[in-house]
Amino acid sequence: MFRERSKNPERAAAWEEAARDFHTAYDKLAFPGGLSREFDLLRIGDVTALEMAIQFLEANPWFFRSGYYKADILKALRRYPLSDEQCARMRKVILERVRDRPVREMRAYARFAPKVSTPQFEAEITNIAADSNRHAARHAQWVLDCLKTARGRLDRR
Repeated sequence: MFRERSKNPERAAAWEEAARDFHTAYDKLAFPGGLSREFDLLRIGDVTALEMAIQFLEANPWFFRSGYYKADILKALRRYPLSDEQCARMRKVILERVRDRPVREMRAYARFAPKVSTPQFEAEITNIAADSNRHAARHAQWVLDCLKTARGRLDRR
């Protein structure tokens, strides 16, 4: 449809209708209950929204602009306390993303890592940095850099 939208007025109208349908449905389809609603609830620290955000990151859906939303979710999650179980789940997510293919939100995961870090987690990240393919090693180094920066801030207090 995209390539043929300029061939005649009927195809242009069909394209416009499809684009309108996409934009109308996007918020609802991007996140259970609606993406804008999730971000509104995250801003006020709603515990159900926090849990939904973690589940979203665990599921790791890929769709138009999803990397930007994941980065925004990680930034919001940094502001609120998480349970020990939620921290453990987020450590697992970070380790998976470090080992996975390069994605735009990887730096956001690295900035989030100090919130959930443990000595064992840092050891695993250090091992990945030393003994992995170049993408995983680079991602692991970003996490280690953020952990080091966060430690430096704590030391200055």
